[in-house]
Amino acid sequence: MNSRQLNCAPPRVNWGSLLTFAWLLLSIVFLAAQATVSAAPPLLHQVSKIYVAPSSDDFVLLVKARLEKWDAVETTSKAEEADAILTCRTENTIVPARLVVRRTTAEVTLVDPRSQKAIWRTAKSSPFDTNRLADDIVEQLKKDWRKSASGH
Repeated sequence: MNSRQLNCAPPRVNWGSLLTFAWLLLSIVFLAAQATVSAAPPLLHQVSKIYVAPSSDDFVLLVKARLEKWDAVETTSKAEEADAILTCRTENTIVPARLVVRRTTAEVTLVDPRSQKAIWRTAKSSPFDTNRLADDIVEQLKKDWRKSASGH
């Protein structure tokens, strides 16, 4: 048989298979987009369980004690049960003046355990009184939590 005489008809398109493939591709794209959206951290008012990460500083215990008195959230001893993980970093500085003043600065962050993104963060400082500083931080959290709840 002569190679020039071969019938070179275009292949037939199986429209059913093509539509099935297109549907499958769109489904994968939709699921990937949905997974990206669901990876966003929760809104602050959606946090109801907080795990307080251990710290070498006792200041975090002051914050935890105040959180335990707040009815809107509960603290948990297991990170995997938490909606958010609270981390606390403090720094003490000595401010020279007529009297030596010790100033404590605290940065407190609520982190989404799944996405590792910050949900809430504040930094405050206070001379001498770490109890008052812990009160101020938790009051700021409560205020921002209520604001988040009223906005949605």
